[in-house]
Amino acid sequence: MDFLTGRTGALYRKYLSASLGSALVVSIYSFVDTLAVGQSVGPMGGAAMAAINPIYGMTTFLAILCGIGGSILMTNAKARGETEKGNAYFTMSLLLMLGITALAWMAFLIWNEPVLRFFGANDETMPYVMDYAIWIIRFFPFFIAPIFLGAFIRNDGAPGLAMAAVVSGGVLNVFGDWFLCFPMDMGMSGAAIATVSGTLLQTAIMCTHFFRKRCTLRLVKPFSPALAARKILSLGFGSSVLELGNVVLVVLMNAQINRFGSLAALSVYGVVSTISSLFQALFCGVGQAMQPLVASNYGAGKQERVRTFLRLGLITAGTLGVVFTLIGELFPREITALFIAATPEVLDAAPQVTRLYFPVFLFMGINITSTYYLQSVRRGRPALIVSVLRSVVLSGALLLVLPEFLGLTGALIALPVSELITVAVAAGLMARAVINTK
Repeated sequence: MDFLTGRTGALYRKYLSASLGSALVVSIYSFVDTLAVGQSVGPMGGAAMAAINPIYGMTTFLAILCGIGGSILMTNAKARGETEKGNAYFTMSLLLMLGITALAWMAFLIWNEPVLRFFGANDETMPYVMDYAIWIIRFFPFFIAPIFLGAFIRNDGAPGLAMAAVVSGGVLNVFGDWFLCFPMDMGMSGAAIATVSGTLLQTAIMCTHFFRKRCTLRLVKPFSPALAARKILSLGFGSSVLELGNVVLVVLMNAQINRFGSLAALSVYGVVSTISSLFQALFCGVGQAMQPLVASNYGAGKQERVRTFLRLGLITAGTLGVVFTLIGELFPREITALFIAATPEVLDAAPQVTRLYFPVFLFMGINITSTYYLQSVRRGRPALIVSVLRSVVLSGALLLVLPEFLGLTGALIALPVSELITVAVAAGLMARAVINTK
């Protein structure tokens, strides 16, 4: 099915199903791990997962930083018939990913305990956090590789393979969580080993794309490496800052809940944080489904098709946001009990934490979709403004200020308020981009 001439609805549905499937299964790793840990270890395991989740955010940040910008540039170039230039962007992206991953991996290996304390672990939770985190740190590069490869494989016309890879890895992870956490009673370590196994399988399956006849990705000598790297990182930062910001916000939230709340509230937030990562990944899946379609049609000058794909993305993100918010507002205790062998204190804390936080999803999807759209039409600076505003500037400021006046309530409403304000800014920037592409 051709990006430039195929039916827009059919193209969008094809890429949306593959992208949401990939996002769902990737996020199911931490989702199922949190469930297995919470039920096998209890509230302490749930509290530990709140400090572990930022590690996943770091791996996604690094993968998207190098993968999304490079895949957009590659797709734009190939849509103009510049195949060699497109492959040069792929090669430069791969080199960047390998270099940055090596530096981050070394830092985690050397300073793992200080980093985990910064992420929110304390003396009480550190043994549980370390039992899990050490496995993720040992295999750190393999948590970056499938996200990075997936961006290029989808843009190379093989979204089905990317989905098959994450589904296969996810199935192995789910089985491993059950087997290692319950029959084998391995607790935190068992959940981590299951996740590593699923990730290794996912990476191996994605690598088979390079041996298929349909693969057009080739390693070539990069042209103007410094300029190419700057373009890749500039475009990629707009989306990757979503994940970096998520890491920062989780760290701040952990600190504020430790200060103004209780261990029960932190245990519930460990669950909420995991669910939030899943929902954010699904919103990113909407953007990633739209991105190659918008980028290729924009590169070919087909502006009406660009606007159609944007409209489909916004409708999808808005619908998902309403559904996600209702889940938290209607079933706070049920969600918590699903993930944790909950004590009465934890169940009592669940409604406040969940109901104040979940309205964030009404606005999050629109903001994430706008970032992917602005990147795809080469509006790197507006995309960066939206990303930094929602993920660092507004949200960070509100998380620091509101709890001083409202305590735990202030910490929990900071992110919904930040996303609401950012929606207004994003709408203005997207409107200008649409007008300028007419």
